[in-house]
Amino acid sequence: MSQTTEFTGFLYDQGDRIQLLKEVLSELGHPDTNFSIIHVCGTNGKGSTAMMIGSILQKLQFRVGLFTSPFIGDVTNGIQINQRNISSVTRQALLSRLEQIMSSDKFAGQTLSEFEAEFVAAMMYFSDQHVDYVVLECGLGGELDATNAVTTTMYSIFTKIGLDHIGILGNNIEEIATTKSKIIREGNTTIVAPDQRPAAFDVLAGEVRTKHAKLLDAGAAKVNEIDPGLPTQMIQFHQGSFEGRFKFGLQGTYQVENVSTVVTWLIDFVQKQQLAINLDQLLTDSLGQLQVPGRFEMISSSPKIIVDGAHNLDAISAFVDTVGVNLKQQHKVIITGFLKDKDYRDCVKLLTQIDDVSFRLTHPDNPKRALSVATLQATFADVTGAEYPTFADPITALTHTMTEFRHEPDTIILVVGSFYLLNPIRRFIKDRSNDHE
Repeated sequence: MSQTTEFTGFLYDQGDRIQLLKEVLSELGHPDTNFSIIHVCGTNGKGSTAMMIGSILQKLQFRVGLFTSPFIGDVTNGIQINQRNISSVTRQALLSRLEQIMSSDKFAGQTLSEFEAEFVAAMMYFSDQHVDYVVLECGLGGELDATNAVTTTMYSIFTKIGLDHIGILGNNIEEIATTKSKIIREGNTTIVAPDQRPAAFDVLAGEVRTKHAKLLDAGAAKVNEIDPGLPTQMIQFHQGSFEGRFKFGLQGTYQVENVSTVVTWLIDFVQKQQLAINLDQLLTDSLGQLQVPGRFEMISSSPKIIVDGAHNLDAISAFVDTVGVNLKQQHKVIITGFLKDKDYRDCVKLLTQIDDVSFRLTHPDNPKRALSVATLQATFADVTGAEYPTFADPITALTHTMTEFRHEPDTIILVVGSFYLLNPIRRFIKDRSNDHE
């Protein structure tokens, strides 16, 4: 398969790819129609929201497929059934089968990007394995995203829409929301996260009317923390005649917003399926111990290391809020690096608002798109007047920082800025833990 794409979703220099993907799915017998699809789109919170919904459906004894991106750790992590990764052998067999189809006379001369191939392979896998539901996370955008080639969906769920991939998805919130809104299907149920920007909400509501869909605003759900803390917190909810409280394992103040969306979906789903269940117990059982890789995830307790894939302004702002709430008393050392196509200057300004913090600078493991450490160091110096040390790669930055603070157990190391920064560090810590067992 072609590996020319730089962005997940589709080959941006080749325009609309959806018709080609529809033809591929048709050639395969429409595997995407053999299960009900919950399609998750937005700018931030898609992965967490998708994993929460998948965990709840699994606890309800359904067989659940989950397709997410970017993958964290191993590439097989992006295609799961009941929280178990697809095997490397099965994945490769599906990709080989797909490659044979693409080399047939019907598709001769046409290729799929890595993401497009992964998406189609996931549809094949979920159909072969007879799942009941698939939680499908958009890669990038919506209208031209590979995942929008599916025939129909039960739900379209929109997490918060922000300014990211400007110029690719649109030049402002309204244009970006318009691109994302095109995943809404005729007559489905569309759920919009709380605190959605008015311009984005209006666009989504307009598309809902056009598609004769049902709109649910998760802002109507009164969901809040009543006992914040590590490693779990208590969440209270009230929506219509439904109310209760449950344990919630995901850290990050932003996760309360995501769980509001999930609770809104669950209440509608329970009513649709006429399920008689204890919501408090279901939510505690499915979300109380849930961990989402790369989202304010503690990957080491000695030393304390937390990684977070925040890489745009909204996500960095939420990260800063979470650190302020949960890590107020600790000294923080942040290892960071950005892609050069992100608004890294404003992200730096936000990060430097954290109390009792110092920085170690490197670059993500993506040579073509990574911002140079020299530019990042100059940006920090411009914002703070301080010159923070730089490192040639993420692992060197981490090992040096671990050595530097090895006699300070109250210091916590945080890694933030890009999933390309997190992945090598997560692998390093995992391998290190295995070596010590």
